[in-house]
Amino acid sequence: MGSRMRVLAAAVAMTAGLVGGAAVTPAAATTLAPQDDTIVDVTSANYDQVMEMSKTKPVVLDFYATWCGPCKNMEPYLEKYHTADKGKWIWAKVDLSDHKTNQDIASKYNVEYIPTLIDIASGKEKGSRVVGFDTGSGPNDLRTWLNGL
Repeated sequence: MGSRMRVLAAAVAMTAGLVGGAAVTPAAATTLAPQDDTIVDVTSANYDQVMEMSKTKPVVLDFYATWCGPCKNMEPYLEKYHTADKGKWIWAKVDLSDHKTNQDIASKYNVEYIPTLIDIASGKEKGSRVVGFDTGSGPNDLRTWLNGL
């Protein structure tokens, strides 16, 4: 009886997936856009890997928080410029939302305010930063800074 129930449960799940449109066929899977490997959520666990990536492509460390108004204002511009630059640089997002996560990374770079963007090349800060974001001149200033990567 147990195996009969498992077969029935599998049949119900498969039917629900087909009716609900959740089933993924091999053809549908090939039409999905590939994940952008030039956008990375940085944590202490993958920080060293991101620094390795900076040896082949500029990395923009983006220190932000979900509750930060200027961070939210800057994000659409970063997204727009990153897309326009077609992966020329790696957008490495460092979330500081809960005041505990990623503090070791923020301390390493002496980040005191958010948003803060830091240009990294060959594992080291190149010396240029963007701190804060003004919706007036900010988009143009951000574009100019990104052009200098």
